[in-house]
Amino acid sequence: MTPAIGLALREENRVVLDEPALSAVEVTFERANDDLRIENYVGGMDFDYVSVHALKLSPASADPPKTDYLDAVRRVADENGADSISDHLGFTRDGDDGVELGHFSVPPFTSVALDVTCENIEIIQNYFGERHFFIENIAYLFQFDGEMSEAEFLNAVLARTGCGWLLDVTNVYANALNHRYDAYEFIRSVMPSAGRVQIHLAGGFFEEDGIYIDSHSHPIPKEVWELYEFALMIGRGKVDAVFIERDQNFPDESGWRGEVRKARDLAERQSVTS
Repeated sequence: MTPAIGLALREENRVVLDEPALSAVEVTFERANDDLRIENYVGGMDFDYVSVHALKLSPASADPPKTDYLDAVRRVADENGADSISDHLGFTRDGDDGVELGHFSVPPFTSVALDVTCENIEIIQNYFGERHFFIENIAYLFQFDGEMSEAEFLNAVLARTGCGWLLDVTNVYANALNHRYDAYEFIRSVMPSAGRVQIHLAGGFFEEDGIYIDSHSHPIPKEVWELYEFALMIGRGKVDAVFIERDQNFPDESGWRGEVRKARDLAERQSVTS
């Protein structure tokens, strides 16, 4: 099975939505949630696979997802014929009052945080019903004290909830560099717990101190492409869709098309060798 290949939809990449190698789009909820929009965010185009990517379900928060936010995400999913919903394995709200932090924070990898996260994901999955929910591993520059590794925590979340894994390959690459672990071993160890998988690909940059930042601002680097190929091989038969993210320093039309075609070519190559 070759996964659907797509883009995280931006106004800047609509010019290439006719690309033959492109069969999927990811709609960011915060971009599409506009009551004044006359047509749906995908512009009435027909794709094999559509996912709505939320930013504030905040599954690892102490408090459960907000009903009004769930309602709004479902409305956007309905409008765009979405097959799935996704969000990040982290929290964006501080405490029961729901004060927004303005960024994603990785949870402490503890049994208490695991219980809360799984409970919130169950709420999300029950709310969205047949639409599959995917949880994304995030990049982080610091960690809270914990009782388990990130891989152990993510494995437990996937096993206990049955949700899918939105494998952000670039985030794995960044964390592996910044926290000195083996990116390939991380993917190898988590993939068996995921029944279904989506993949994110993006490019970033090194700061002067050597820290790698997943900024969605540069072409996908060679090392991330190689890690992507490995993920396709390890996750063969599980990967529903692949989405390329770009939010800054937008490429020209050939740049958009080139990355989509490469993602498709590598996916087809793995499919042929299965």
